[in-house]
Amino acid sequence: MLKDHILDGFALNLNIRYLPYHYPAACLGQSGVLRRANLYRARWIVQPDDANTPIAAYDTFEGQVQVMPGSYLWGFQLNQLDALFALVAAADVIFQITDACTGVPLLSDYGSGAGFSSFGAALGVDFHGGVAPHLLTQPRLIMAPGLLNVEIANRAVTAMRCQLLLFFAEPCVVLEERQFAGGAA
Repeated sequence: MLKDHILDGFALNLNIRYLPYHYPAACLGQSGVLRRANLYRARWIVQPDDANTPIAAYDTFEGQVQVMPGSYLWGFQLNQLDALFALVAAADVIFQITDACTGVPLLSDYGSGAGFSSFGAALGVDFHGGVAPHLLTQPRLIMAPGLLNVEIANRAVTAMRCQLLLFFAEPCVVLEERQFAGGAA
């Protein structure tokens, strides 16, 4: 049985062949309810928010992200930048995202930047076939107070610049009808 195709930001990638039992197709299937919801808007957050922020050799950037409670984290991507702000392989970067309230990490251990970057060192091109961002198997619900801790560590002997891009579906604020009725409530 074929379901109606959903045209949205999750699936607007012409390089993906949606083959059954492959990772992108499975992730999109798990996100079906969220993809069909009308009361969510896209929000992308970058950490660190300034691309000129260097992370010193063997140091860690620690940041915190505030999102609206009830938001869903559905994907992420990590990019390392060279001196000319071009993308390079993020082989010397590890990262972790943790719910600030519960202390539950997104990944079971620190993730290697090379596995979640849009640039592959071996091929010199995007070895994910244009897949950006990395989709979560199930979107992660962010409860109140809506805080996430972000750690990005540099394992290289020199300072470097990188950015972690987080993709959220954030609930829209529903305005009551009486506000549009043309008068005071």
